[in-house]
Amino acid sequence: MKIVRFDPPANIDDFDTIPKQREGWSEFISTSFEREIQGVEADLGVGKSQFYNPINIDTTAPKIEPAITWTGFPALIKRKHPGNERAAWKEADKPLSNGERAQDEYLEWFVTKEAGKITRVTFTCEGPEYWEALAHGYPLIYTGPRTAGATGDKQKLLALYQKYVSPKVQIKDLFLNGKYNRLNKWNTKNGAMHLNQRNNTLGAEINIAAQATILRQKGGVILTDPDELIKCARYGEAGRASDPTIGAAVNSLARDGFLITLQNPVGLYIDNLDTTGWTKPNGSPVEPGYWKILRGSTGAILRAVYQVPASEGFAVGDILIGGEKIEFGGQIAENITMKLTGLAFSKGKFKNPAKPCVPGGGSLAVGLLPASDEHLSFRSLDS
Repeated sequence: MKIVRFDPPANIDDFDTIPKQREGWSEFISTSFEREIQGVEADLGVGKSQFYNPINIDTTAPKIEPAITWTGFPALIKRKHPGNERAAWKEADKPLSNGERAQDEYLEWFVTKEAGKITRVTFTCEGPEYWEALAHGYPLIYTGPRTAGATGDKQKLLALYQKYVSPKVQIKDLFLNGKYNRLNKWNTKNGAMHLNQRNNTLGAEINIAAQATILRQKGGVILTDPDELIKCARYGEAGRASDPTIGAAVNSLARDGFLITLQNPVGLYIDNLDTTGWTKPNGSPVEPGYWKILRGSTGAILRAVYQVPASEGFAVGDILIGGEKIEFGGQIAENITMKLTGLAFSKGKFKNPAKPCVPGGGSLAVGLLPASDEHLSFRSLDS
């Protein structure tokens, strides 16, 4: 069946006090879907898109809900340091020169230390588009009607930063020339409110899901290998844990002729943290309560923190994973599973032809565009 609207990630309620903002968000996601569908059909030439917008398409057939999962630690960084986990952990924790994090698996983290020892690691998987919506409200979209009067709430934005990052945050810290700044100091060197790595966007998620519905062939052979598919279609980056996994899972459904979309609410989520074998300094197992969900819910976590209560008498940096003390946030990230959920209907409905590889690499995924690119941002009505 059709959905009435797209809801905010994890059904978070920040928009509830902002007039028409839920409608504006739904419109933004719906328009993103429609643009991707148009792109798929243009690439196909013949045939209809297997990726669909659940606001516009009514589906009544039995469905499957495949959960697509991957590990939160950057696979590309791990491959750079074969046999040297410490070097990989160190690189993953170190931000780039502009403050952008090197963590490119739709999971980012910020490490807090006292006297050189880790006391807290904060994890987030919230897309930057959501925070631009909070700041400005009115989505900048290219086609279709626009939700008049949908405005942002800068004070809500500020309150969330002050609650989750620091009470010292000021409104002027979050904007640059009247526009919300994804790379503000409280989302870079001083904290992590949401994803800031340029590939980590909701736009990238939607683009990969759509583009991966196109069957690909090379030399007359249908491609099925995750990295071969992504190199051929260029809907993300080969070698990552996330993009090839997402693309291969969607493409497998497409080869079976399914009608495919992303589950509402559209989002990338932390699924769980596995602390099996982790020990306290005295050798006993760690407590599950050290992992605390701050935004979202179990299985659809947007923000979480790993921190040992002061009453325990030791810190995160004293915990051992595989006999190694935690010195880097990446050691925890290696044990975090990320997730998105698709929806698939009507197996065998489609028999679209397989297309050859994109010449010269083809079009870039939305999520690969620079952080300043306008078609991932929200236009302010009052700036």
